Amino acid sequence: MIIRVATLADVPTLVGLEKLCNPSPWSETQLSGAIKSSSPSWIIENEQHYVLAMLVWQLIVDQAEIHLLNTHPQHRRQGYAQYLLRHLFQYAQHQGLTRILLEVRAGNNAARQLYLSEGFTDCGQRKNYYTNGEHAILMEKIC
Repeated sequence: MIIRVATLADVPTLVGLEKLCNPSPWSETQLSGAIKSSSPSWIIENEQHYVLAMLVWQLIVDQAEIHLLNTHPQHRRQGYAQYLLRHLFQYAQHQGLTRILLEVRAGNNAARQLYLSEGFTDCGQRKNYYTNGEHAILMEKIC
């Protein structure tokens, strides 16, 4: 398993992963913009350079906001998302960040349980946030 910073060359692969994982996937333009930003997006790949998981986030002053955390459906429940989160936690500690924020679909129980197990707490809700009318649960982790 290798964790590395995503590059623009990874964008087509990340678009494919996003389509597998997200009912409202980010576009190639959105992912390219995130990769070009000053906040490093990370991917986990195996020895054959097959992308298993990705984390896209943004630094906003002294806080991190997670935008995407995806694990390929065939490789879920193997700790990849947890590993990426913990990588971000170490980065946040090293950079002196105060908290990490995210939003998650109210019905995505697996993701919510992961975030809760990693120390996130609910801090709000955005009603009818997603295109299908599903609510977003806002979560935070104090660093």
